Parts: sequence; C-alpha cells; structure tokens
Amino acid sequence: MPAKIKTAFVAFALVAMTSFNLQAGALEPTNAPAPTMFSLEEIYLKLLSLEQKLDAISECLNCDGHANLPAGMSLIPAGDFMMGDTFSEGAFEERPPHTVSVSAFYMDRYEVTKALWDDVLAWAATNGYFFNVAGTGKATNHPVHSIDWYDAIAWCNARSEREGLSPCYTNASGAVYRDAPGNSFDGGCNWSANGYRLPTEAEWEKAARGGVAGQRFPWGGTISHSNANYYASPTDYSYDVNPAEDYHPAFSSGIFPYTSPVGSFAPNGFGLYDMAGNIMEWCWDWYGGSYYNNSPSTDPRGPAIGDSGAKVLRGGAWSSDAYSLRVAWRYFLNLDSADSQYGFRCVRGL
Repeated sequence: MPAKIKTAFVAFALVAMTSFNLQAGALEPTNAPAPTMFSLEEIYLKLLSLEQKLDAISECLNCDGHANLPAGMSLIPAGDFMMGDTFSEGAFEERPPHTVSVSAFYMDRYEVTKALWDDVLAWAATNGYFFNVAGTGKATNHPVHSIDWYDAIAWCNARSEREGLSPCYTNASGAVYRDAPGNSFDGGCNWSANGYRLPTEAEWEKAARGGVAGQRFPWGGTISHSNANYYASPTDYSYDVNPAEDYHPAFSSGIFPYTSPVGSFAPNGFGLYDMAGNIMEWCWDWYGGSYYNNSPSTDPRGPAIGDSGAKVLRGGAWSSDAYSLRVAWRYFLNLDSADSQYGFRCVRGL
C-alpha cells in the first residue's frame, strides 16, 4: 500500500481504538448495533479488505509501468478500439472501420518543441549524429517543423542514447541509425527496445481518440477555434461550427507559420495536447491506400513497402481545414518532405 494511505489507515484504526477504549479482542461495543450499523469488527474487516485491494493496485502499478511514467509522457493503455472512418464521410483509404488491438505504450503529451529539438540536436552533434535540416520553429515553445521522416527517426535515436535508453532504429547492418543525410536508412525498428520512436498509425489514432469511441475529433463531434489551431471553413463542413472562415485569430499574427504554443488547448482523455491541428505528425508506417482491408487486428505496423514509397502523417496542421483534423484522416508524403506543416511526437514501448 502507498505509504501515505497506509499511514492514514493506521491512524484511523488507532483513533477508533482510543475512542472506544478497546482492549485486545474487544471489538464489539457495549450495546448491540442497530440493524443499519456496522460493528467495529465489520468495519475492521472492511478496512483490511480495502488495504489488500490498495496493495494489489499498487503492485499492479509497479508492474505495468505507471509508477515509472516517463517525464512529459502519458500512458496509453492496451486495448481495442475502432479504427477508421465510422461516419462514412472521408476518403476510401479511411475505410473500412475495423477493430484493432494495440499494446500499451507511452506517448509525448506535446508535439516535439523547438526547445527540445535543439537540446537533443546539440547533444547529437557531438555524438556522431548528422541531420538533413536543422529544424525550425516559430518560438521555443512551438512545435519544431520542416523535419523530414529521416531526421525524425535519427533524432528519436539521439534522444534515446542521450537518456541511456536503447535506440529503436538500426540499419540493415545492425548499426544504430545516426546519419540522416543521403536518406540512408535501410533497416527497421526494434519494437522491444525501450527508446523513443515514432508511433505507428494505429497507435497514433488510438491515442488521438483519447479513450472515447465514435467521435469525429478527440473531444467530440464538432470543431471550432476553441478546440484547435486550424483554418476554419464552416460553409464547407457542417461539423465546423466556428463563426467565421479564417486562420485562428490568436496565432495568425503575421509571423509565419501560424503555429501555436504546444498545450494551448485542452488535452484529450489521455492527457495529450494538439492531437488535432497545429502541426501534422509523422508516423512509422508506409502508406497503403487499401491497407485497412487486410491489416492485422493486433498491433498493425503498416504494409511492407506501401504505395509510392510514402510515409503516413496524421492530425492536420495550422493551415488544415476541419476535414483534415478528424481522427480518422490519413495523409502521406515522401520520406524527404519537409515543410512548415510537418513535425512529430515520440512514443516509447513499455
């Protein structure tokens, strides 16, 4: 049992013993209890049962990783969810909706900021890492952007090594992937490594839904500028209930791009911010337009190569319309694409 709760439990027992001037073995009051009252013995047994349950919960938390939650990350619990477009309003690649079981994992609560990107980049520069681009951002607390897929996975490895974790990405030779220039990655992901990596597309969508089923967005069925940083176009989509068409007025100050500080809006049910809008987020998976027709039902990780050698992005951006902020929306780009709309966040396995 957690120390604070155990202390309170013992204190309560001592107060009860003192109040009734009880001796060992004397658990009944002088007068018999009324029919609606518990005897002290029954109270004691109930408290003992509660202590045992709390001990079991504490043990469970220690076993599955809750007690050691990585800083800045949320636990996304294992379980099933309905993946894809349940409203039949998206493109063909969002269907058919299908049940997917995803193992538990940790995910960054925020998109990788320019400050965090630069911090890891400085360490990486003196530890054998090379990148295609330096990355940019509107401010230190805004998401880093203009990052291509190769840079994102190399940075994940650098973040892992800097923290003493096992990097996830290795080339076919078995060497840790540290050299993004030349788009030289020819390996895979070590899914059992404890380091940082990009989410799979299924992990991303499960996390974005926040434990809520049957909703269009992480928070519900409609959207406005009170929910996310995006380009509102209410005349085009009935579920866009923003009063006017425009970029978000709080962030379109003339300083391009119109990203917002991470965490500017309410989190979803898993404590994750900006899972819709602000910046699109790279995923691990190759894009497959018909992949949902035959994807595995447990921990899908995308097709072997995909369509046109493209990788998936999710979430929509500051310049996207409401359609592209739906949790089922899918987008894809060449691995070397870098733009002010593209960034990422990391996950870790348990």
